[in-house]
Amino acid sequence: MYVARRNNHLGFYVQCEPVVPTDKWSIQTKIKLKVVQKNRNDVIETVDYCYEKIILHGFPEFLEWEQMEKEYIVEGNLTVEAHVSVIQTTGLGKEKNRMFDESQKDVSDVVMVVRDIKFYVSKMFLASQSTVFKALLLGSFSESKQSEVSLNGIDPDDFHYFLEVLYGESAINDTNVEGITLLADMYDSPTAIRRREEFFLKESKKKLVKKLEIAIRYHLEKLKKKCMSEIGILEDLAVVPKHANR
Repeated sequence: MYVARRNNHLGFYVQCEPVVPTDKWSIQTKIKLKVVQKNRNDVIETVDYCYEKIILHGFPEFLEWEQMEKEYIVEGNLTVEAHVSVIQTTGLGKEKNRMFDESQKDVSDVVMVVRDIKFYVSKMFLASQSTVFKALLLGSFSESKQSEVSLNGIDPDDFHYFLEVLYGESAINDTNVEGITLLADMYDSPTAIRRREEFFLKESKKKLVKKLEIAIRYHLEKLKKKCMSEIGILEDLAVVPKHANR
């Protein structure tokens, strides 16, 4: 967050950048900027913005400087707030172990498209890993005759790591496991279903209650049993979701 005087106005900006440097990334945001004073109406501006490089974005003429001094400075202090909601990110997850870009074109026979990002893959391999892909790519659907197939309603990074899991890579971590879990169920992939539960059982550092919520939501019985066995005192039972024993 950055404020400065610009042309007799208060300029108000927000900057977003990756924690770990990466070549290509984006952060889609909803931004609400406020100047507040309990005896005045707040000055509020909102904007949707997609950061694709390290840059300040906001309003160079957020509030007239004279008005700010007269109405919003209290004992020499100005109170400002920046509320930033991250809608979507790309390129900020776990380092990718395997590429599905054009470098794989000569060993692929179909392109899966997720939000304009293309994944070059094998129909037969995907069909062997997922009943949904088997029906979609080898069945009677129109997609079976298409060289490019669009997948809607999913995140491209989640799909990339999901593919890595299918191809045998160690792709799962606590950042992407919920996205992989969603796709494992969506596409009915036994390999991904098995490996995501193994990760939760042996490696995940997520809190016990969070693991239990996921186990219930996705019917992970081994994980649910393990979580329940670790809840040994009444205080822990108080935070168990009410539907845990359904």
